[in-house]
Amino acid sequence: MTDRPELARVTSDPDVLDGQPCLRGTRIPVHDIAASVRAGLSEAEILTGYPDLTAEDIALAVTYAKANPPSVRPRRVTDTWPDATLREERVVQRATTKPRA
Repeated sequence: MTDRPELARVTSDPDVLDGQPCLRGTRIPVHDIAASVRAGLSEAEILTGYPDLTAEDIALAVTYAKANPPSVRPRRVTDTWPDATLREERVVQRATTKPRA
């Protein structure tokens, strides 16, 4: 048992989003909420996008994400190197498969 009961609201289940830490009772990853805050979204904008959350949930997600950085490869270069700039951006098209006759 933890001395911080609010942390019990963060759960990680391998069967839900490959074990990403989520807020209990939701499929909302805490790192996505924290990334929204880092991107400059206001609390009101986040609550509009995630109506099941509370302001307390947002604060918890930010605190949790700072204390527990994601253990997977970051989605963007700037997540690892905030001062980095991209020289070029490429979009790779997904291969489509044609149905067999």
